[in-house]
Amino acid sequence: MDQKTKIEKLEKIVNLNLLMNQANDLAELLNVILTESENLFNVAGTSIFLEDKDTGKLFFYIATGKKKYVLKTIYLQRCDGIRGYVFNTGKVLLENDPEVLFCGRKDKSSTFAMKNILCLPLKIQNKIIGVIELVNKKNGDFSEDDVELLRAVSSQISITLERARLIEEKIKSERLATIGDTIAGLSHYIKNILNGLRCGEFIINKNIKSRNFEKLVTGWKIIQKNINKISTLVLDMLQYSKVGEPRYILTDINTLITDVSELLNAKIKAKKIDLTMNLGKDVGDIEIDPIGIYRCILNLFSNSIEAFKRVENKKIELQTILNENDVHIIIKDNGCGITKDNQEKLFTKYFSTKGLNGTGLGLPITKKIIEDHKGRLQLKSEKDIGTVFTIILPRKRMS
Repeated sequence: MDQKTKIEKLEKIVNLNLLMNQANDLAELLNVILTESENLFNVAGTSIFLEDKDTGKLFFYIATGKKKYVLKTIYLQRCDGIRGYVFNTGKVLLENDPEVLFCGRKDKSSTFAMKNILCLPLKIQNKIIGVIELVNKKNGDFSEDDVELLRAVSSQISITLERARLIEEKIKSERLATIGDTIAGLSHYIKNILNGLRCGEFIINKNIKSRNFEKLVTGWKIIQKNINKISTLVLDMLQYSKVGEPRYILTDINTLITDVSELLNAKIKAKKIDLTMNLGKDVGDIEIDPIGIYRCILNLFSNSIEAFKRVENKKIELQTILNENDVHIIIKDNGCGITKDNQEKLFTKYFSTKGLNGTGLGLPITKKIIEDHKGRLQLKSEKDIGTVFTIILPRKRMS
């Protein structure tokens, strides 16, 4: 290989290294690297072999060339063939006549007729993690110059594979931690529900023989209340874990708010709350998932109704404002307010200021639905003064 050609190939390897440091999709990245390597070394095919941790066998992790789809179905024992030899020994194999090296026994696993091959181990800290191979050089034999260039490529591929492994382990660790937090939160809440159910069961069992109807009704009401809690918890969990785009429908947001207020009218009257509705006449229809946004308004409105402790003149104001690019839905109360410490925890799963009466999922769900709409949820609150929640939604559906 003349000096000019060598420099050109080194420049291509530098470009490959830059690509490895920028790309995020490992499969796509390696496919590009092997395709470029196929052109760089002028060969019929390239491939990377890795070890399957479950079976201990070697498999084609990624391959190029005409046989790439056949190759991906092949699994070999660690001692089999050319790749097994390189994987087990850690030696570089450069052979322009593979039949000579393996005493006339062809490597038949791929049904690929090999004229020559260059195969290198992929290493991280002297540990062999796989094998890279180049097959059938189109313009003659493989040389030591090819070995030198492939070493530069293989070292970067090894680093890329190790980085992907570390990222995968980090993601797995974070998922396990999230699962642990979820189980802990659920266990605490479900334990409280079970205690309620047992209390109701105890009252019923104690009074069923004496047929004390009044006590039986009390016990049944306790059980019924906790059944409703279980139902709410399950529905909240399903909503929180729901994946997918909102189902957008052109909706009159003022009508939606009016529907929510009518649903909660009995509670508003029972608590003697003065409700004011200032709904902007120019708001009109906007593209939203009406079921999702209805639930958001219901959650926030319900929270305001529950926010009054030792307040005489209870007031809630519902307001809609049309801006140039978005619509503001404002729910304001003069209730007990939220402390700064609780404001920081408010959107954390399973955190609730309602004690045994809250699942701790209402506000996280509300925030998630609004963010799925590409909107925002704002909170302003001061202890003993009141709270303002503002839902900000884009006027038009955002792709």
